Amino acid sequence: MQLNPGTKTIERDLLEALAKAEAFPDEMKLDLGKLQFQRCSRTDKGVSAARQVVSIKMSPEKRVIELANQYLPPQIRIMGLRRATKTFNSKTACSSRTYEYLLPTYAFAPYAWTTLDYRIDDSTREKVGRLLKMYEKSHNYHNFTSGKKYEEDSAMRHIISFTCDAPFLASRSSQPQILNSTTQEKREEEREGEREGENGKELQTSAKTKTESSEVENDAAKCGDEQNVKMEDGNAVEKSDSGADCGHMGKEESKQSAKKVEFMTLKVKGQSFMIHQIRKMVGLVIAIVRGFAPETTLIEAFQKGKVDIPRAPALGLLLENVSLSYQLVHNILV
Repeated sequence: MQLNPGTKTIERDLLEALAKAEAFPDEMKLDLGKLQFQRCSRTDKGVSAARQVVSIKMSPEKRVIELANQYLPPQIRIMGLRRATKTFNSKTACSSRTYEYLLPTYAFAPYAWTTLDYRIDDSTREKVGRLLKMYEKSHNYHNFTSGKKYEEDSAMRHIISFTCDAPFLASRSSQPQILNSTTQEKREEEREGEREGENGKELQTSAKTKTESSEVENDAAKCGDEQNVKMEDGNAVEKSDSGADCGHMGKEESKQSAKKVEFMTLKVKGQSFMIHQIRKMVGLVIAIVRGFAPETTLIEAFQKGKVDIPRAPALGLLLENVSLSYQLVHNILV
């Protein structure tokens, strides 16, 4: 949500659509000063927004939404229009922003286990939640952005809450499925099957299995060849041994696991955020959980010294909601 010369952005599409809807003269569409244009949150490339609020000086025509939506691409929609006071500024009136980061749980997997059939265990999830909670309250985030010095007042940011939701399964060919009581039981059965396999009972690792059908062998090979987890900065995690993670499951379990991936949503609410801040906050937690950095790194990152922090990908980060402390004194137009 920003204007960059020569680049197609959501903000540019919005202003052009409003101009075509005659909300303001066409020659003013890129003059943000005259339009008194502001947005609650400025999202970077690759970051999505489920809810966004902007303030703009424009004609109070009631049909503006209907007309502008005709000129907008299907993934962008104006949902409402309200008249505000002359001095209203959506950026300064926004008291907090809530972001969600959706990622596969295998991002937290041990170094040698990065296949898509990974299921996060309770202890790992508790560790993720504990590390996220360490971000709460006010800290100096100069290491979590670019071009910011420790001495600058703007490096101080206040995080209201940072939590992780319950994991859920998503089929590669269908909609995500929340882990309710039924799916939770299946997940426990998978873990029980893994434990039985480790004890040398009915289930054996595919690396040692020589009498399985070719179909099971192919499934194991596919599971071992799954793509690596990559940090945006370019460092790839090595693949696990071919079939090692699938071998603890039987034929049917292997097929089902290959069709579903486990995801988890991290939710952070703060007063305001700097460029790359959330992605680096997530990236550091991933690095700690996977064993690439000690837990003390998170505390050290708040100090004056320079700490290089990996940046999680933009894909998966979503502006979920914005909170306004502004009291309307005009009637709703639309």
